[in-house]
Amino acid sequence: MSSTVYKFLIAALLLCQLHHVLQLATASPIHAKRQSPSLLVGVGKADVTGPIGEITMGGYADLSQKANGIHLRLKARAFIFASQANPARRVVYVSTDVGWPSYRTLKMVVTSLRAKLSAADAALYSVENIMMSATHTHSGVGGYQDNFLTQVTNFGLTPGAREAIAEGISQAIVEAHTNFSPATVNINKGRLENASINRSPTAYLNNPASERAQYTDDVDRDMVLLSVKDPATGRLRGTVNWFAVHPVSMNASNHLVSGDNKGYASYLWELQQKAAGNPTFVGAFAQTNAGDVSANTEGAHCIDTGAPCDGGKDSCGGDITKCLGRGPGYEIGGDILSTEIIGKRQLDKAQQLTTSATKTLTGGVVDYRHSWVSLPDIKLAGETGPVCKAAMGYSFSAGTTDKPATGISWQGDNDPNASNKPFWNFVRNLLKPPSQELITCQAPKVILLATGEMTAPYDWQSNQLPYTLFLITRKLAIMGVPGEISTMSGRRMRAGVLAQLVADGTADADAEIIVSGLTNSYSSYITTKEEYQVQRYEGGSTAYGPNTLAAHVQVFKTLAGSFKAATVPPASPAFPVVAAPPNPNEVNFLTPVVLDTAPIGQGFGSVTVQPAAGPFKQGERVSAEFVCAHPRNGGSDAKTIVANGVKPVAALPGGAPTTFMTVERQVGASQWEIVLDDASWDTKYSWRRNGVAESRCIVEWKVGGSEAAAPGTYRLRYLGRAKTLFSTTSHSGATNAFVVAA
Repeated sequence: MSSTVYKFLIAALLLCQLHHVLQLATASPIHAKRQSPSLLVGVGKADVTGPIGEITMGGYADLSQKANGIHLRLKARAFIFASQANPARRVVYVSTDVGWPSYRTLKMVVTSLRAKLSAADAALYSVENIMMSATHTHSGVGGYQDNFLTQVTNFGLTPGAREAIAEGISQAIVEAHTNFSPATVNINKGRLENASINRSPTAYLNNPASERAQYTDDVDRDMVLLSVKDPATGRLRGTVNWFAVHPVSMNASNHLVSGDNKGYASYLWELQQKAAGNPTFVGAFAQTNAGDVSANTEGAHCIDTGAPCDGGKDSCGGDITKCLGRGPGYEIGGDILSTEIIGKRQLDKAQQLTTSATKTLTGGVVDYRHSWVSLPDIKLAGETGPVCKAAMGYSFSAGTTDKPATGISWQGDNDPNASNKPFWNFVRNLLKPPSQELITCQAPKVILLATGEMTAPYDWQSNQLPYTLFLITRKLAIMGVPGEISTMSGRRMRAGVLAQLVADGTADADAEIIVSGLTNSYSSYITTKEEYQVQRYEGGSTAYGPNTLAAHVQVFKTLAGSFKAATVPPASPAFPVVAAPPNPNEVNFLTPVVLDTAPIGQGFGSVTVQPAAGPFKQGERVSAEFVCAHPRNGGSDAKTIVANGVKPVAALPGGAPTTFMTVERQVGASQWEIVLDDASWDTKYSWRRNGVAESRCIVEWKVGGSEAAAPGTYRLRYLGRAKTLFSTTSHSGATNAFVVAA
């Protein structure tokens, strides 16, 4: 590899340890009843967890935070909408429990659909009518994104991550396609008071007082929810809601894959519906304008003194690494309890909105618009100054109060003469000094990374972005925004698009306009011009300069206007990569798994620490330790599990294709049935390296935590795959039996 690439990698890895990196023809005949609703809907879900094992998690950009186990598997939840008048004109919304969206992954989804569906049905779906929105969990695997800046903390591209996400999304869409049928779709909105705070209130306060006076809070507390019901039976088929809060309840010390608060809310509702006899229910808790919104509702405090702090220069005596936000219940039950509390609050509000919804989506069309736009080429109307090529500011390297990054940067770090600048200037100049044009355009941001001018080993950030807008009857529009949007930015976006649609006569004045955050591609943050001046983390991470928001609003208003004009604005340009999703320049420095070994006298699956015999009461924890293999080799499928007296299963209880563990209950003299796997919130699978090629795994179960546990005799099982120099083989091991009491 060239010395230039090595230079970029070394400097980039320096940054990784110091900053928080940027936080988705004809139809088959439909025979509808004469009195059926005007919408056709399909719902589906599938697993997108991907590879784990010594892979840096995406979100906090902490090289020490590796995905070394599973607490809650990640899901894609898909919703297909069309009118009965034109069933071939469909829109697909997918909320996915991942950190970021990826356009290359979306292209892989479309390719996968061609293999799974007939040619006629596959033609119904494309990158133009699919929105892949990330919930933005910070506890998922990274390294699959489209640009080098968001891959660098994963040592480049993570092998298998895109493939797992694309496979899961495509499978969820296929499931939704299969049950695509007439539905009653209701919409409702209500306030959720205690699940979010603004983590950059000083930036928010820089917005005009007259504008702030229009709102009661510095975060959007409204949850908007769609419920999908069977028109004949009233059965709830699925829901999707949008509420602004970062999934950062799980902090950077967590090493187990998790969907965080939004993933937990989805899991719990789907579990409740399954217990009520509705196993196909899909409940999505999607993301919206949460750019400056934290789930750590207790606020940020210095961990040594308890004094309030905000991540600014004077926080905690000048050491912002001590300035951390915490969620409710953290002092009692850590980040897991915080996750449960914030997730449950979202769930309670969503369920209340479902039962009280009165507005039904009827009338009008279901339509979409999609276009690629080169942001620096936009000619803005009514704004001073251009849209810039991408760049990141000094405060980008400080991180947030959810996870501070360095002790030599701070939020609001915008003084070019500060004492920390010689180091940062060295890093900046080692990578690429920004051009004078970029410096002038991005002011008052002081540039740390000239990402829009950095193309080695490939683009650090793209200057071109995809935009998608859905119109679903006259009552709902969804903007697929390729970034993280601050509270006030989202409000301005919604107002601009609603005004355009109403003026054109294509939507009603009471229509809900949804800002779907982190959709189809990722361009870091979007703040208002006023917030940008403050250069908090979000402003320093607003890539395209002070007019970033104005550019996004103008693009979406143009797309909104095109519904009336019945013409799609020309793409400018097309997706700037080769036709196939892989980028030939992408690099991967992740050390591969070469060989798994077991201790002499033991085999893979041997139990090194047995659980007690019990009896265990409800709420108590059972755990065991096993000799295991590296998890990057994969878990085992249902067919492999059927061994040693396990009752055959058609599919795993958590719905994933594989698992690393099971909880099994004895149902006969020598027969066991699978009760839970690693997709349950009540289970944990944790891995660690033991020496060079050996591994140990801990399997844990909280008896009767979220899922009821009947009294009886149980055992825990570990499952994995071991790699030799020539092949990879499946194996498993089970503990001694133990008793669970009533």
